[in-house]
Amino acid sequence: MRDTYHKELERLDQDVLRMGAMVEAAVDSATLALVEGDIDRACRVMEADDGIDALFIDMEIRALGMLAQQQPVASDLRLIVAILRVLTDLERAGDLAHNVASVVCEDLEIVVLREVSAPMYELGRAASRLFGKALDAWATKDADKAAELEELDDEIDRLYHDLLRELFHLRTETSFEVAMNLVLVARYFERIADHAVNMAERLRYFATGDEAHLG
Repeated sequence: MRDTYHKELERLDQDVLRMGAMVEAAVDSATLALVEGDIDRACRVMEADDGIDALFIDMEIRALGMLAQQQPVASDLRLIVAILRVLTDLERAGDLAHNVASVVCEDLEIVVLREVSAPMYELGRAASRLFGKALDAWATKDADKAAELEELDDEIDRLYHDLLRELFHLRTETSFEVAMNLVLVARYFERIADHAVNMAERLRYFATGDEAHLG
């Protein structure tokens, strides 16, 4: 019975990485769709979100079932609690990638703004890289590596605010709707990075038992 339990816990842990890889791919694809005006790619990102949501529901049910039926103790309990928190961050990051893709489908005009295309791409790629580092830290259960993400997030914030300044200067050259959509997309990328940092914090909770990392 306990062998089955530990195998299921290991599978749940690995599925965090599987779901994370799906979200990371969605962020990358949404970024490319945005800067290239690729509606087909954007549509694929939006469709893939259904798979992310389905895995989220499946994993949440399994994790809650383990809490209710197995009464895990010590590190096993912390891992399951951390997984439940991480799942929420992954699902929300996936939704944000979906939102970026939906903007491409609804307002293709934004891709012609070459002045902000490069910094927007840089922000999207930086958010994806941060997400990848969070997944790497989770895979190795490296709390020190997880702690580094908060400092890396400062770079995301810098890119985000630099981009907002660029958009401010463009306010008289484009429509209000297009400008607002670009601001929203920039915010989506910044929030994706925040969820990556949250994921790292859940790992630090698992490693240390300090509930302050649960946020």
